[in-house]
Amino acid sequence: MSSGLSGLDVMLDGGFNRGRVILVLGEPGTGKTIICSQFLHYGAAERAENSMFIGMNEPKSRFLKEMLALGMDFARLEAEGRFRYIDATDVRKIPEQARVGRIAVGGRELGLVNLLETIQDAIAKFEPARIAVDSMSDLVFRFPSVDERRPVVLDLIETLQSSSATTLLTSELLSTGEERLLQPEEYLAEGVLLMRTLRKGVRTIQILKMRGSKVDTHPRPYTITGKGLEVLATEEVY
Repeated sequence: MSSGLSGLDVMLDGGFNRGRVILVLGEPGTGKTIICSQFLHYGAAERAENSMFIGMNEPKSRFLKEMLALGMDFARLEAEGRFRYIDATDVRKIPEQARVGRIAVGGRELGLVNLLETIQDAIAKFEPARIAVDSMSDLVFRFPSVDERRPVVLDLIETLQSSSATTLLTSELLSTGEERLLQPEEYLAEGVLLMRTLRKGVRTIQILKMRGSKVDTHPRPYTITGKGLEVLATEEVY
């Protein structure tokens, strides 16, 4: 399945394997939302594939406006029945302690259950071929320890895998450098793209892993223009 970015497809040896959950890991401002949007827009506009965006950190109106500025008219695709935006921002608003009737329950656990049910219901109704979840960090930051976070990430990834859709799942990069700590989601996802901003504003994308594929694992530069993100697959980074 084409990523929607020709340069990234070169690095992927043609595209993503269908049905996989791919983690898009990066620092703030590296374009994680943009790359997910191009992935969905290409599928809906060029391949007539149902595409779904699950937004956990911004409302639908802002997403539509920001992507339209980059030439991606998701409102039109939604009117044509090929795109759905699922607003999951309420997950962040659930307090640490919540109530179901008179019973006190953990708010963060309730938020996870609500999110998984929302995703499952939306998938069953729309049957998307492509899904983007942006950003998983808004959920997992509520579970600070690794022991708590791992089952949360596993539940989310298994829910997405059960759909048979190809999914891009974004998360914030918590540490950098050669000695950085690996995050639980890197182990559990079937592929990992790392997006970083280096010195002098040079941006790079690197495929850290992609199960079942022969890929280019070298960091490659990319740019963000008024038309979105462009990967320079034949360029080196020095």
